Amino acid sequence: MNHEAGLLLDEEAERPSRVRYVVLLALAMAAVISYLSRVALAPAASTIQSQMGLDDREMGYVLGGFFLGYLWAQVPGGWLGDRLGARWGLALLSLLWSIATIGTALADSATSLWWTRAAVGFAQGGVFPISAKVITAWFPVDRRGIAGAVPTACMSVGSVLANGLTVLMIPVIGWRGVFHVYAAMGIVWAVLFGIWYRNSPREHSGTNEAERTLILGQWGPGRKSAKSHDGTIASGEEPASEVPAISTGRALTTMAISPGMWAFCGQSFFRAFGYAFFITWFPVYLERSRGLRIEDAGMLSMGPLFGVVVGSFLGGYWVDLILRRTGKPWLSRSGLSAGALLVCSLTMLAATWIHDPMGAVFLITIGTLFFGITGPTTWATTMDIAGGHTATVFAVMNMAGNFGAMACPVVVGYLFEEIRDTGGEWELVLYLFSVVYLAGAICWLVLDPTRSVVNRIRSKPS
Repeated sequence: MNHEAGLLLDEEAERPSRVRYVVLLALAMAAVISYLSRVALAPAASTIQSQMGLDDREMGYVLGGFFLGYLWAQVPGGWLGDRLGARWGLALLSLLWSIATIGTALADSATSLWWTRAAVGFAQGGVFPISAKVITAWFPVDRRGIAGAVPTACMSVGSVLANGLTVLMIPVIGWRGVFHVYAAMGIVWAVLFGIWYRNSPREHSGTNEAERTLILGQWGPGRKSAKSHDGTIASGEEPASEVPAISTGRALTTMAISPGMWAFCGQSFFRAFGYAFFITWFPVYLERSRGLRIEDAGMLSMGPLFGVVVGSFLGGYWVDLILRRTGKPWLSRSGLSAGALLVCSLTMLAATWIHDPMGAVFLITIGTLFFGITGPTTWATTMDIAGGHTATVFAVMNMAGNFGAMACPVVVGYLFEEIRDTGGEWELVLYLFSVVYLAGAICWLVLDPTRSVVNRIRSKPS
């Protein structure tokens, strides 16, 4: 009996536990809930405008308020994750953005609405830089693409749900009630995550030695890597958060003069500008350019966001597969992203020739599917070039992106006004975004993912 029990224990020891997948599920839920609070203002925009008497320019600034707060919180948010650790950092941020979302529900003017949206953005600023840090700590190198695809896809899952649920709930509980519901979800997540999560696999009681070996590898003299029970290659290095590295200040200085970092930030700016359209003005665009009712526009606007979800999972699979098959990080990261954004640019251009609303949205959705591929490549590239400063590099890149995200609703609001006042063509909107995606593709073409942006050395993906 003891011999049989020993054999069972040996077999169990060889099979990695699966705590890392629960960690990934927690990140996925954080992405969904954060985007519910972030995106709900877009499908509610027409209702809010009619109740508060806001014109398009005013509403454009309100929609952009989130991104202004989000922009300035990127680096502080990444620092918070390094300072408090992901466990308490993410829990605190979720609690804060939920409180700010309650403020949105209570706003009684354009000014108070703007400030509450900026507060939601500021509280969410560190969420994804810290999430990148979590993935670096909990997943081996050749699974980080698909791991990064999950929160990336779930951002758009949250956007899809926000568009669909918000238009369904507004007639029942009003737009203010919708924001109360989304705030409650964030508070519940914060409590559960703070209780359960640990910053490292070695700190979590649910992991066994096999899972820790799979994730962290076996390091020391003569031990460069470890192959897991399931064939996954472990990193062979200590997690970036535990590797002695240059100071954050020096890393930021090096990033400021790194051409690779400028290219990385450039692609983020153009990608975020392009994506922000779908979570701000797109439902209104469909109403005005295609003559749809608000309910139909809200539902139809879910299509491109769903395309991003599908593309994100495909991108996560492809980025890891191309790296394993070719061993070429540029092809896996930069080449794949540039090609995907080029397709997205062409589909936006082609949609200007389609007059049927469903046909045009279908074509745009194909484009956003390819756009979604670039999300996992961005996460993987961050981990490749960060040199032990994953949260900081992600934060700076994301901050650059949010300059684009903040500018988008304002620029489009002015463009809407110009089209209305001059009788211009609505195709101008799609022309704008075709150029934006093309510019993002060019940035990826010049980015070398094998060169660190903080250490001035060439590096392998880590």
